[in-house]
Amino acid sequence: MPPIKIAVIITRLDLGGAQEVALRTVAGLDPARFDARLLAGPGGQLDAEARETLGKRFVTVPFLTHPVAPLRDLAALAWLWNYLVRERVRVVHTHSSKAGLLGRLAAFLARTPKVLHTVHGWSFNDFQSGPAFTGLVLLERRLARISDHLLVVAASLRDKGLLLGVGRADRYTIVRAAVDLPAWSRTPRSRAALKKQVPKLRPKVVGVIANLKHQKAPLDFVRIAALVCRRRRDVDFVYVGDGPLRAEAEALALSLGVRERLHFLGWQRSPRGLAAGFDVFLLPSLHEGLPCVFPQVLSLGVPVVASQVDGAAEIVKEGVNGFLCQPRDCGAFADRVGTLLDRPALRRRLSAAAKRSVGQDFSYPAMLEKSGAIYASWASQNS
Repeated sequence: MPPIKIAVIITRLDLGGAQEVALRTVAGLDPARFDARLLAGPGGQLDAEARETLGKRFVTVPFLTHPVAPLRDLAALAWLWNYLVRERVRVVHTHSSKAGLLGRLAAFLARTPKVLHTVHGWSFNDFQSGPAFTGLVLLERRLARISDHLLVVAASLRDKGLLLGVGRADRYTIVRAAVDLPAWSRTPRSRAALKKQVPKLRPKVVGVIANLKHQKAPLDFVRIAALVCRRRRDVDFVYVGDGPLRAEAEALALSLGVRERLHFLGWQRSPRGLAAGFDVFLLPSLHEGLPCVFPQVLSLGVPVVASQVDGAAEIVKEGVNGFLCQPRDCGAFADRVGTLLDRPALRRRLSAAAKRSVGQDFSYPAMLEKSGAIYASWASQNS
């Protein structure tokens, strides 16, 4: 039997968990069984790596961008439809909301035999207006009808989808967003990489690796930093990442008097060394699926303080390897961070538990095995 031709589609290859998953899926599948291509809009930070890793199996999709732009979106849809028909693609697997919409519509119009979508986080969330929330739920319901399978990175995403009538229970499968567990777990704890970028680093460090966008609540990160810094002089905060709210976050840090103690380092292609210098990892997101950064930093042995949203509780266990707080409750976040900084014995206990808490279901082999089995099931049903 010839290899199954697969198109994995994502909006753009920016630095992020969904993008890494899409890239590693195409790179890691057995070429004897799967002829996989990665399709993405232009301008991503991982484009060069994708070209080097995949060669001609990385395909740039003209007109595919994050912002809603009706004419460009229609052009991207037409391009995708033409590609799927011309290349006789048998399986379409989409990631991210925009690619999930256009990719699945194109697959439906092209009569692609099998259509999968990975939900890294629903397009709807509790911080949207009522009409926006309702409209996006209705859209996800319709898209689920033209999807053969919905892969979710967290059980909570499946439960929320079913509660709101998105898809059927027998079409959901949990496939964790994988990370390079060996590389992260073997990285020694050290301040060396941090001190190269922040030479006058204080004795304790609270850090995050995240996009500076609304979902990740970077302004709350700044507010929490200000609350902690008012109480103690021995801690610095580090933000590894970039995004549309960076200038506003830097301005807020300045107005709150913590700009010299809050260091914005921008995107780093290999942030493991920086994260290895964190005493606490802090992510006050408004909504999430299950961020890849959680298993990454936990496997390093860094305790996590994060928002109790979506899949967070499936890996961050309260009082075991970290703490969970309600979104927007900056005071609670500051208290939890302060507790970990004040109590080194507690921090060491949570650190040891953190390293043990990340299971192999977050590994690349586990992700590829599950995804490959779903792809292959189509071949067995249609042979």
